[in-house]
Amino acid sequence: MLRLSIILAATALLFAAGAAAQDRDTFLAKQTVRCPGCDLGGANLDRRDLTGANLSGANLTGASLHRAILRGANLSGANLTGANLDVANLTSANLQHATLVQALLFQVEASGADFTGANLSGALMGSARLIVAKLNGCDLTFADLWEARLTNASLRNAILTDTNLHSASLLRADMSGVAGDRTILVGATMRGANLTGGALRGADLFQADLVEADLTNTDLRSARLLAAKLFNANETETKFQGAIMPDNSVHP
Repeated sequence: MLRLSIILAATALLFAAGAAAQDRDTFLAKQTVRCPGCDLGGANLDRRDLTGANLSGANLTGASLHRAILRGANLSGANLTGANLDVANLTSANLQHATLVQALLFQVEASGADFTGANLSGALMGSARLIVAKLNGCDLTFADLWEARLTNASLRNAILTDTNLHSASLLRADMSGVAGDRTILVGATMRGANLTGGALRGADLFQADLVEADLTNTDLRSARLLAAKLFNANETETKFQGAIMPDNSVHP
């Protein structure tokens, strides 16, 4: 009986492997846009129209998706480590808990995309469009978001250690509970942003626009706020100790 059970289990595994290989071949042949859990590592998917595709849990490490169309695609839990998504269209795509370590996302269109819980550490996202996108709980350590557009985006509890948001637009963004050291926000537009309970110690906010931002209980100790705009910002219980203030004075 035990031997029969082992044989049946082995047969099931072989069948599953065969089915997965068939799914992969069918997907690569452009006969379907469904390939959940498939191993597509290193595949060339440049400019592919993958609108509404199901690639949840797929291995897309090192895959090239340059200019690919992934509107409304399901990439939740997918491994996109080192993937090239430059100029791709990820509008309203689901990337919850996806791994995008050191991925290339230059000029990506990802408005309305959901990156909740995704690992974007070291990702290159210069000039990315992330309007109304969800990046709650994302790890953005060492990510480069130079001039990214994050208007009305949600970054609640995101990790922003050494994240580059130079000249980024964070207009009305929800950044409550964000945490990180040495975050670069030079020249960032943060009007009306919500930073309640955030901790951005040592952040560089030189010439940042924080007009009407909510800084309630925000930790900005040792931050550089030289020439920053704080008009009508809510500074209730904000921690400024050791910070360089807009007038170049050092907060006691």
